[in-house]
Amino acid sequence: MDNLALKSIYEQVYSQGKENFFTFSTADVSQEVLREMDWADKTVLEVGCGTGETAYLIALAGGHVLGIDYAASAIDEAKHRHQHPNLNFETRGLEEAAGVYDVVVMQEVIEHTDDPMAALALLRKLAKPDGHIIVTCPSFVNLRGIVWMTLQTLLQVPMSLTDKHFIIPTNVEAWAAQVGLSCRWRTFRYSQAHGEDMITDMRKRLTNALRDAKLDNTRVELLLDWLKQVSTFLDDTDYNGAKALYHLTPIASWIRS
Repeated sequence: MDNLALKSIYEQVYSQGKENFFTFSTADVSQEVLREMDWADKTVLEVGCGTGETAYLIALAGGHVLGIDYAASAIDEAKHRHQHPNLNFETRGLEEAAGVYDVVVMQEVIEHTDDPMAALALLRKLAKPDGHIIVTCPSFVNLRGIVWMTLQTLLQVPMSLTDKHFIIPTNVEAWAAQVGLSCRWRTFRYSQAHGEDMITDMRKRLTNALRDAKLDNTRVELLLDWLKQVSTFLDDTDYNGAKALYHLTPIASWIRS
């Protein structure tokens, strides 16, 4: 799927109400971003801000925030939902972003881009030399991820209409190194990785994905029952959450292009 087709999907998602499309709220992701640093008096750009929840929380925490998204319907909704003196929204894609900021945020977007490493390179140019880049996305170093990547690799069963990349921390570390960024990371949302939310998520996704791929979906509940049993043996660790947060900073010795 090319970027224009993806944009068309998101225009439809936001115009019809994103709550009708996504299985889970991203409120927990916004909170993880918020607690990552002190936002007071920071200039902040959020790329792919959607309907503006995270940008608004950062403004409440003292940041001076510009939220951008290439979906005009998302920006219209963000302006309707959130007003703050330190907050502005504009319809604009990553390639059209300008300026330099103390912090650049990309929440749940990089997995949808054509080229994640190129996206990181653009984010780096938008961050000050001593700035911060915070990226969140799904992580697949967990039970849910292993099952989905098995289906994706062997049977070409798509996970969603919009995900282009199935990212694990070593991917981001490698991309970051290529564009002069250091990287530290952590994961969270364990229930979706190997708990009850995983079962809810996979019941919906797998049933629909197998149907769309014209494969038998009548045995999904058998797999889910097995996964419930297996998940009781799994503990939460630093690396096996369903979501990952990456905190990237420019490497001082890197020559800025």
